[in-house]
Amino acid sequence: MLNLNNRASHDDTSGTNATSSTLAVTDPVWKVLIYDQLGQDIISPLLKVNDLRENGVTVHMPLSSDRQPIPDVPAIYFIQPTADNIRRISEDFTKQLYESYYINFSSTVPRQLLEDLAAATIQTGAATQIAQVYDQYLNFVCLEPNLFSLQLTDSYRTLNDASASDSSIEALTDRIVSSLFSVIITMGVVPYIRAPRGNAAAQVATKLNSRIRDHVINSKSDFMGDGGLSLTRPVLVLLDRNMDLTTMLNHTWTYSTLVHDLLDMKLNRVVIFEEEGGQKKRKVFDIDVNDFFWSKNNGLPFPQVAEDVDLEINRYKADSEELTRSMGVSSLEELGDASNDFSANAKGLSTAIKRLPELTERKRVLDMHMNIATNLFKQIQARQLDQFFAAEENITKQTKTTLLESIRDPNRSTEDKLRLFIIYYLSVEDVPKDDFAEYERALTEAGCSVGALKYVKQVRAFFKMTAMSNAVAVPGSTASDFFGKIGSKFTDHLKDAGVAGHFDTLISGVKSLIPTRKDLPATRIVDAIMEGAQGGETDDYLFFDPKAARDTGKQV
Repeated sequence: MLNLNNRASHDDTSGTNATSSTLAVTDPVWKVLIYDQLGQDIISPLLKVNDLRENGVTVHMPLSSDRQPIPDVPAIYFIQPTADNIRRISEDFTKQLYESYYINFSSTVPRQLLEDLAAATIQTGAATQIAQVYDQYLNFVCLEPNLFSLQLTDSYRTLNDASASDSSIEALTDRIVSSLFSVIITMGVVPYIRAPRGNAAAQVATKLNSRIRDHVINSKSDFMGDGGLSLTRPVLVLLDRNMDLTTMLNHTWTYSTLVHDLLDMKLNRVVIFEEEGGQKKRKVFDIDVNDFFWSKNNGLPFPQVAEDVDLEINRYKADSEELTRSMGVSSLEELGDASNDFSANAKGLSTAIKRLPELTERKRVLDMHMNIATNLFKQIQARQLDQFFAAEENITKQTKTTLLESIRDPNRSTEDKLRLFIIYYLSVEDVPKDDFAEYERALTEAGCSVGALKYVKQVRAFFKMTAMSNAVAVPGSTASDFFGKIGSKFTDHLKDAGVAGHFDTLISGVKSLIPTRKDLPATRIVDAIMEGAQGGETDDYLFFDPKAARDTGKQV
C-alpha cells in the first residue's frame, strides 16, 4: 500500500535487463499518508516514523486534521469506508490538496458509499486525479506475529446486556465478521470453522462462513495463493468469552499479562507514572516488532523474566567491555566521539562501527524493560498480588475463613478482592446461599461494587464452570532455589531504581509461585477439536467448510 500498491522487488531489478517500468516501481516516490483513527491504530504497532520515511512517506496526518495543500505529491489514504470519511475526502478534492489520490479502504466498501465517492469526484472535477481505489482487507490490528486484535470497545457488554438492541448486536457481529474475514484474506487461507451453538460465536461463525463462501465463488483471483493445492488447512475456533470467564479475571504471573493488567498498555505502547520530586512523571515505552527481549519473555513467568534481565544485562556488559577494550576506550560513548583518533586501528574501527548500533539498541531495550519490571515490582508489592496469585492457583481449596480474611483486609484493593471472590464462585461446585450472602455483605462493607455479582450468577447458571482448570504441577519444581538464586542478582540492577529492598520482601512471598501447567477450558476445547475426540463437550459444535459445495453447520 505504501508503495502505491506495487510490489517492489529489488531482486528483479538487479540485472541489466530491468525495464524502465520496473525501475520506476523501486525508485522512491515521495508521498503523503492520510489516515483515520483505525488506520492509525493499524499502522502504529507495525511501522515507526523511520519505517514510513524509508517507504517514501514524508508527511503523515489524520484525515480529521486541518491540512494545507501539498499539490506536487500523491496522497495515500488509509481509512474506513464510512460516510463521514467519504465526505472529508470530497472536501480534499474540492481544495485540490494533492497531485493524485490513492484511496485504500481498510475493509470492503459498500456499493452506496462507492457511488457517493464517484459522484464526489465528478462534482469536484477530480476524476482524473483518482489513481487507485482499493479494498485492503486490513481492519484488524496486528500486535505480534501470532497476535491480533479487532480493536472493539464494549463488545462484551453489547453481546451480554439483556437491554442491548438487536440492531446494536447485529452491527457488532457484522464488524467482527468483517475483521475476521480480513484476517483470513491476509493469511490467504480458507479455514474450517467450529463454534458452539446458541450464542454470539455461532452467529459470527454462520455469517463468516457465508462471507468466505461467497468470496470463494465470486473471486477471480486465487484466494489461497497456492492454487488451492495445499493439503492442510487451519481450523478457526470461535468461542464465547463466558465459557472461560475466570481466565479474564485471574491475577496472572506472566510478563505480558502483568503488563496488560497493571500498566497502561495499548497498541504495544506502555505508559507508566513515577514519583520524581514529589510529582508524577509520565514515561512512555514502545514495544516494537524487533524487541528481542519481549519476543523471548512475554509469555514467561515473571520470576524467570527477572532472571533473564540479569543474564541479558551481564551479556551486554561483557560485549560492550570487549568492544571498548579492543578500541582502547573506557565507554561506548567515546567510540562516537569525533575527536578521538582511531586511524591506527582501522580494522577494529570497522568492527566497532558495525557493532555499536546493535549494542546501543540492546541497551535501550534492556533499560526500557528494567523500567517496566521495576514498576511491576512496586505494584505487585503494594497490592499483594503474589498472595492473590497463590490463592487463585488453589482456588477450590480456599476456605470460607481465608476468603473472608482476604475480603476484609484493609490493605488490599476493592478490585482485587472482587476478582478473587468471582473466580472462587465460578470455580467451586457449590456456594451455600447463606455463605454467599455473607460474602456479599463483606464485599459491600469493604467498599466493593457488588452489582456484577447478579450477572455472574447468571453466567454460572448457563455455564457450569465447576472447574476452572485441571492443574498438573510442573514436575520437579525447584521454585524456592530458583527465587533465591535470582534475588541477589536482580537486586543489584534495581538499586538505582530504589526498590532493591522491596525485591527481597517480594521473593520471600512468592518462592513457590512458578505457575503450574493448566488445561483451561479454551485449551481443552481446542485440543478436543484438533484430536477429533468423540463423546466430549465439542460433539455438538457447529462445523463449517466454506469451500464445500453446500454446508449447513453440520455436526461432525
